[in-house]
Amino acid sequence: MATRRAFLRCLVGLGAGLLPWQNGILPKTAILSSTSTTNQEQQWTKNSEAKLCFVVVSDIHIASVDAIRNFTATFDDNKNSKLDAMVVVGDLGDGRSRDYCTLNNELAEHKGDIDYPIYWAIGNHEFYGAFYKYGLWSPETFPNRESDAIAIDRFLKQANRDKVYGDTWVNDYHFILLGSEKSCMSDMSYTDAAYLSDTQLDWFQKALNNNRSSRPIFVFLHQPIPYTTLGGLQQGSVIQWQKLNAILSLHPEIILFNGHTHYQLDYKNMVSRTSFTIVNSSSLANPLDRNEKPIMNSAPGVVVEVYNEKVVIRGRDFLKRDWISRTVVTFGTTCC
Repeated sequence: MATRRAFLRCLVGLGAGLLPWQNGILPKTAILSSTSTTNQEQQWTKNSEAKLCFVVVSDIHIASVDAIRNFTATFDDNKNSKLDAMVVVGDLGDGRSRDYCTLNNELAEHKGDIDYPIYWAIGNHEFYGAFYKYGLWSPETFPNRESDAIAIDRFLKQANRDKVYGDTWVNDYHFILLGSEKSCMSDMSYTDAAYLSDTQLDWFQKALNNNRSSRPIFVFLHQPIPYTTLGGLQQGSVIQWQKLNAILSLHPEIILFNGHTHYQLDYKNMVSRTSFTIVNSSSLANPLDRNEKPIMNSAPGVVVEVYNEKVVIRGRDFLKRDWISRTVVTFGTTCC
């Protein structure tokens, strides 16, 4: 069995050989592989040699016609793909009961196309019901008889869990979901940041220590840790980020997926690295370019395939049914 130190040492990028890891963004040559298909509407499917294949999307914001279109496009594109799982990394809607109704109506309508489990992480917008009064935007009457407990209860019914955090195993690979337990309803200074209690962080540390092997561990948290994306320039949104980062830093086998920023998938915004790996999942509903301008008619997310000796992450536009150019990242490992 390979050690965690060996795992870190043997991470490689496409065509780059062994990498001298630095804090911050990966070297472009380490993570780039231009991919473009000659055929739009290209159906994709899990590679028969992959031990695990899953899709990660974030920020579906299921409250508009375009958002519904983009969300359901994932099911159309993933149909017959032989997925093992799909993970939604927060911001399902705006925390209103009607958003969950819309979400579940779409899930029911596409039930025949979904032959894989879906796992949900909580985002900051799951608490946004506090800004609505009688279904209308009303920040001046915040919190509109809402509370963190009410917002979390709605989410947990959707996620079919008893806590905003939890874990599961998919094809013998560890999936860990983290999430905020408080919002600005508890303290206005929290704004949109994730609040991770000591109880959650202690549970997380124990969950990591109880792993069955040194295989990759996939962790999902809506908000990013400060200064770990965009070459270290992106301010993060986790209140207890130092304690969280200290736990993550002990496990180079972790691949952490974040949403929240909405940044497009490209060589600069997709993957960063400190002592573990961080992947930006963009926004299924409202992706933004590097100038924070909306990218129209696009529904990006990532497809992850795990093999015996590597993990491959590719950007996918589910609306266009095509791979996103220059977004293939390969991590070589001997412990998968």
